[in-house]
Amino acid sequence: MGNVLSQDEVDSLLGGISDGKVETETDFPEKSEEIKTYDFSMPAGPIHLRMPALGIINERLVGFLRTSLPVASKSVIDVNLSSMESVKFSEFCLSLPVPTSLNIFSLEPLKGNSLLVLEGPLVFSFVDSLFGGKGVSPVKLEGRGFTKIETKIVEKIVKIILGDLQQAWSDVYEIKAVFSHSEMDPQFAGIVTPEDLVIVIKFEIQLENESGTITICIPFSSIEPIEDRFQSGFQDESRKADQKWRKYFEKKIKDMTVEMSCTMGVAKIKGQELLKMKVDDVILLDQKIGDFVIVNVEGIPKFNGHPGSLNNRKAVRISERISEE
Repeated sequence: MGNVLSQDEVDSLLGGISDGKVETETDFPEKSEEIKTYDFSMPAGPIHLRMPALGIINERLVGFLRTSLPVASKSVIDVNLSSMESVKFSEFCLSLPVPTSLNIFSLEPLKGNSLLVLEGPLVFSFVDSLFGGKGVSPVKLEGRGFTKIETKIVEKIVKIILGDLQQAWSDVYEIKAVFSHSEMDPQFAGIVTPEDLVIVIKFEIQLENESGTITICIPFSSIEPIEDRFQSGFQDESRKADQKWRKYFEKKIKDMTVEMSCTMGVAKIKGQELLKMKVDDVILLDQKIGDFVIVNVEGIPKFNGHPGSLNNRKAVRISERISEE
């Protein structure tokens, strides 16, 4: 019971708390965290997540690159989608390694330019492979630029990638990827202002003795006018196959021959009248002059028309379509 306070000790403790002489757990230290300013110009949430079809386009592009890049570089290459994110253009520029090949291109008819980035080691590996080497980049890359031959090889690789990109987009929106020029300094590759949002897509390229990253940077302002195309789903291979079958059936139906017949009138007679019928007898039909006649297609009534003649042959002029009830 030695730990139990007496009444006098309790009163003294309460008095010390009220006078501020005794510190309590309510005295929290001041926080040093700075208040972050909210940027109202930024869309709510990552913008690339609002466009699911863009992810499918990237997967298609991976498949195309796995076929085209090994042929172009004459070496074994594996391609995988590394990441996709939406960031400010200034943040993207700060993440670029040195040296880097910055290739500016446009997605016609969309407005603005985009970037296709090849890391320096990857460029030198492509060059080494094309000249019969093992695809190994130089050890020291700092301060080294690209020669005219290396620039031409880069342009060749870039145009192959842009062709695959154009094909990957074809089921969502028809574009033409047009190469403009190459730069090494990000200052000369300002496709948008530093505060503008861009969609950054990275692909991991694995060669036999080297690996690197190919990055595609597309301004959000370029694809914003067609954003609904990326939200409304994707035209997959099964849908394309259905369209082919539909066109096939349409052609076959248009080439078919159908039988058309016309009922000029109907009469009901007794058996006795039928037995007495002879040549030159006249049968009175229920059809009056000026009334419609029914035109049948494969025995099914489809049109109303008026009988007549054309080029010395009996004819029927279609007047209206019989509505299906």
